[in-house]
Order: sequence, then structure tokens, then C-alpha cells
Amino acid sequence: MKKILFATDLDNTLIHSRRKKTETDICVEIYQEQEQSFLSEQAKKLFLQMIQQENITFLPVTTRTIAQYQRIIFPENYRPEFALTANGLIFLHHDFPEPEWLAESQNKIKPYQPELCRWEKIFRTDSRFRHVKIADGMFLACACETPEIADNCFSEYSPEKLTAFRTGRKLYFLPPEEDKGTALKRFLAKHDFDFVIAAGDSEMDIPMLNAADKGLFRENQEDFSAYMLTEVLQAAR
Repeated sequence: MKKILFATDLDNTLIHSRRKKTETDICVEIYQEQEQSFLSEQAKKLFLQMIQQENITFLPVTTRTIAQYQRIIFPENYRPEFALTANGLIFLHHDFPEPEWLAESQNKIKPYQPELCRWEKIFRTDSRFRHVKIADGMFLACACETPEIADNCFSEYSPEKLTAFRTGRKLYFLPPEEDKGTALKRFLAKHDFDFVIAAGDSEMDIPMLNAADKGLFRENQEDFSAYMLTEVLQAAR
């Protein structure tokens, strides 16, 4: 039986926000007493089938911080054994950071810390940014009121020593080459699988999709989470 790794982005890939919620969706995240993220009924059914398969390992790969990731309540209170947070720079094992991985990541980003701090100060003086933070000490994350404002800021600012991404109303500035593809390769160097499937919805996910045997990219699927979970279950047969 083939050992399958399913590495997937979370937001707008496996789960979706309340802006896209339907009446039958299941809430999987509550923040400040409000429902935040959801899973469709069909996706929940397929997710439960997937985690029951002994030959499938589920690996969330997300830009979320540790605290943001831990807010997610997977169906039936399931907790993945592994997760990559902070765009892959932090490896969680049973929800706790793996010390060796963390030390390696901190060493990799150390030359870029002054640049991250410098731009954090600059962005905090720009009123167009609603939120500015260095996420878990790893990269700079900023949020604007609208995607249009974010697009203007993205065009205006270009830190030379950092890699910039825009997704919706959010901007991310990361140390170069520290992407989800690099993180997936680091994980695979320590764990053996026969086949790797990766899924995502944005430019930040493309390196991870390229590092997998099969990449699933969100396009016009009505229920992408159900679609990709079906693909994973078929590959595991």
C-alpha cells in the first residue's frame, strides 16, 4: 500500500472564510466569539474518510502563526500529528514546535532580522496598514482594509532583501527562498513517502505544488476542498 503525504494550505484551500459561507457549512474556527472559518458538509465527510486511511498523512502547511493555527477545530476534534506554520518555518509535532527545526529556521532567517524590523517600523507609520507584525519572529505580515489598498501598497513598497507576496488584502515579506516548497523538502528529507500531493490557492503555494508529485491549484472548482480530498482518497487506493 502506497504511503501518501497530503500537504495542503488551509485558508481558501481546505477551509474558507465566512464571506463564502453557505447555510450548511460547518464552523471550524471561532475567534473573538465569532465564527471565522468553515468546511462544507461534503468536505467534512471526505476529510473524515481521509484521516481514517492508515496510508495517508495529513500535513497542514500555512502562513498562520502557531496561535492562529491552533484555533482551527478539525472535524471530530482531530489533531494532525504534523503541521508546518509560519509559511513552513515552524514545524509542529503534536502542536508543539520541534526544537531542531526551529533552531535551523532561526539560523536561516537571522541575517534578515534587521531588514524585517526596519520595514516593520516603516509600515507602522503608514495608516493604510491595519495590522503589522513579525509573525512568530519569522516574517513580516501586514493587512490592509481592502485588496485595492493592498495592491497599491504592494506596488509602492519593494524591500530589496525580502521576497514579497500579496494575497487579497494581505501582504507578506519573507526571507528569500524560505517558501512552502523549501519547507516541504525539509519535511520530506526526514520522512519517507511513496507519493506526495500538495494543494493551494495562491502564488505562495506554488513552490509547494512544484515540490510535490501532484499539485492541485484552486481555480474555478465550486467546492475545492471536496475536490482535492476526493483526489487524495483516489490516489490512496
